[in-house]
Amino acid sequence: MLKKLLIGIMLGLSLLFASCYPELSVQQYDKLKQDLVALDVRRAELELEIESLNAEIAALEAEHKADNADTRAYLNFLDKMISTQSSARILTGQFDVESLVNSKETLVTMAKEFGASEIGYYVGLMNSENESETVSAYYKTVEYCIKEIKKNLQ
Repeated sequence: MLKKLLIGIMLGLSLLFASCYPELSVQQYDKLKQDLVALDVRRAELELEIESLNAEIAALEAEHKADNADTRAYLNFLDKMISTQSSARILTGQFDVESLVNSKETLVTMAKEFGASEIGYYVGLMNSENESETVSAYYKTVEYCIKEIKKNLQ
């Protein structure tokens, strides 16, 4: 009796396991193989698209990096030029022409470094003998730098 029970249990389990793993027909196997090939082709296409997008992103980053470098150069120039002005004198309504003229050589060098010949021209107009022309050149330089910064940010 125990033998019949064990044989019955083993037959039942074998039928249970056989039904869990059905065999594929040749047509089903071929269909799955075709699906895998199609998916592999699509995967390869997507990988190429990813590479293309990564290259495009790198190009955009390089472009923005160049714009950021230009913007930073203009900001550094403005910072250097504005720092020539004494706060105490500005608060009393005076423009510090002497400090600006003393920094003229440094400012011209900075302008040449980032290729801003127009700024070099305006800074070249600054002299201690003509305060109004120096103030005008100072503000014209500020205006030019702001326009260039705005252009880089667009």
